[in-house]
Amino acid sequence: MSRVTAMIPVLLGSTRVPDKNIILVDGKVLCSYTIDACKESGAFEDVFLNSEDAIFESIAEDHKVLFHRRPKEWGGRACMQNTKSRNCSGERCVINEHYLYHFMTTNTEAEYVCQINATSPLLKPETIKAFVEILKSGSFDSLFATTELGAESFYQDQPVSFSRKYKQPSNELENIQSICWAIAGWRREAFVEAYEMNDPEQNGPAFVGNLGLFPIDEREALDVDYWSTLDVVEKFLIARRKKIARTWEYVDGRKIIIE
Repeated sequence: MSRVTAMIPVLLGSTRVPDKNIILVDGKVLCSYTIDACKESGAFEDVFLNSEDAIFESIAEDHKVLFHRRPKEWGGRACMQNTKSRNCSGERCVINEHYLYHFMTTNTEAEYVCQINATSPLLKPETIKAFVEILKSGSFDSLFATTELGAESFYQDQPVSFSRKYKQPSNELENIQSICWAIAGWRREAFVEAYEMNDPEQNGPAFVGNLGLFPIDEREALDVDYWSTLDVVEKFLIARRKKIARTWEYVDGRKIIIE
């Protein structure tokens, strides 16, 4: 059976929502929701918090998961890695390849590694389980959660999902698939090999090999980058905790209940 490890990267120093990974959301530290979802999914042999900051070690202990203490030069606030994707030169790292490689080569021998976003606390255990099952099918070297948008879209002022020659109904348009990073996974050997090759002409390491896309619900994809998003996310989490279903009523008397 293929072994799969979960790795949750957490870091202090965010600016738009300061130190969001340790903020209390409905009374629980933000990253705890992702930890719990990973554990409840039953999809992983190991679950790690990955950080250079010692505060997360105690959080990992409290939630009975493992802790990977990342050296600051490997994807922290003073990253020193120089790869084809980015030369960090001691700056705060925004390239997940750097800390992924360090984790994959020092703290796990699993066949697959999944990165789960601590700031996507609405991601459900059943979604994680389904994602891992697809990853373990053996057909993908890299797999990414996506959201899908069916709307007239442009790139560099040019239409990419429609023709300007005529108007189509929006539900007939080809969806734009956008990686949301709520969850991503790699075959570890393929990622490490691509990272060490560091070949500008080859795909990877992040987008290595046979790449797959895994659409998820747009609510599960919400990423806490702004206070406004955090406000919405907390309301969803409170509703989940209280097991409150949303009831929509119509003027003709009908009702639809959505969990």
